[in-house]
Amino acid sequence: MTFADVPMALTHVTVIDVTGGPSLPDQTVLLAGGTIVAVGPASQVVIPPGTEIHDLTGRYVLPGLTDMHVHSEGGDDERQFPALYIANGVTTVREMWGQPHLHEWRRRTEAGKMLGPRSIIASPIVDGSPALWEELFEDAPIISVTTEQEARRAVGEAKDGGADFVKAYSRLGREPYFALLDEAAKQDIPVVGHRSDLIPLVEQVGAGQRSFEHVHGLWPATADDVERMEAAMARISPEPGFHYANWFKQVNEVEWESVNRYSRASATALFERFVAEDVAYCPTLIMHAAVDLAEGIRLDDQRLAYMAPGTSDMWAFVRDQIFHGGGRSSDEVTKRRRLFDHRRAAVAAMDEAGVRVLAGTDAVTPGLFPGFALHDELELLVGSGLSTMRALRAATLEPARFLGRERISGTVEPGRLADLLVLDADPLADITNTRRIHAVVAAGRYIGPDERCRLLETAAAAAAATPMEGA
Repeated sequence: MTFADVPMALTHVTVIDVTGGPSLPDQTVLLAGGTIVAVGPASQVVIPPGTEIHDLTGRYVLPGLTDMHVHSEGGDDERQFPALYIANGVTTVREMWGQPHLHEWRRRTEAGKMLGPRSIIASPIVDGSPALWEELFEDAPIISVTTEQEARRAVGEAKDGGADFVKAYSRLGREPYFALLDEAAKQDIPVVGHRSDLIPLVEQVGAGQRSFEHVHGLWPATADDVERMEAAMARISPEPGFHYANWFKQVNEVEWESVNRYSRASATALFERFVAEDVAYCPTLIMHAAVDLAEGIRLDDQRLAYMAPGTSDMWAFVRDQIFHGGGRSSDEVTKRRRLFDHRRAAVAAMDEAGVRVLAGTDAVTPGLFPGFALHDELELLVGSGLSTMRALRAATLEPARFLGRERISGTVEPGRLADLLVLDADPLADITNTRRIHAVVAAGRYIGPDERCRLLETAAAAAAATPMEGA
């Protein structure tokens, strides 16, 4: 008998209704076979004999969280990143760079041989040429396409390799980009990822890409002279030597000019198009906080114990050489702070317009910790103007709807998967209460306070045992 086969009752809990309904106090949530089988008043739900009972009086239950943009490292060691996700109540992740170890983790998780989140896994990154990351990650799966035929072949390879979606990247040219979308539609596999620098964003929305990531490609399409700013975006040409760092600097220059030409009318028209085409946006504000406010990256954070040796040195390099570009003047620091404020305002405007906002982090960007970062993202969403309910939905119901899983996940209802987060305080009263985790239920397995502590200890031990790069 596996843990999912043991009937379980969570009694006297307050159930958070992420559809927007009122919270339900003093409920019993009955689980069996990895599924929620009953939810109702504690005085009315009949608990079968032999059920494992957890009295959770005074606590709050909501669906397990979903991080819609992660990059899980760890190679063959399943004890590190998967443990950090589960310990933080993240029971589903969307992996945005497909790699072999992710598929192995998924197989083992689904077989009940390891404890980890459910995962939706990308293809290798599909980029133009030169691909932005090819100089730094020679062994990582990157597909450079410059023709229609290459793009169509990349879609077939992604599907044959077991990917759940195709990850489009920033330097795709017009012909391969639209061929990629056309072939993906024929093969019934979604396309998500970055906007292309080389095609106006308004053309990409509605062309078949189902979600866009990050806020740095948004601004040209919200300027008072969209055509001119999109042309500036298309002129970006990464120089040899360190393609990504050079590209990043050029994007920042276009961003800043576009933000200073911001047009409410242009932004409104763009957001209305997102809504009309049912295209989602994953802003990853916590990633932008690390980039724009890079001076705040802590190299003495205690959670570095969960990361591989040498991580702080790598983060310092990225902060100083990529984010800071070798150094920021006081004027540049001020500009970046203003730019981050604009990003937050744009996310609030998207939410108000009805754009489907998805909570994602881009962990492991320097300064971000797997699992922990999603709670930071929720706080940033609320700080940007979303209600606590809307922020919670961005990490629960909206991902389920986006992934076509709303009938089996995303809410605490009978028939849904037994992926749950148990909190010591009400997250609707204060979004930071999502960090006050008492227990997690993952695929019907109850992880209480003691086991959560052991998970974190195991993750730290696995990190410490990771060979240093180059060793």
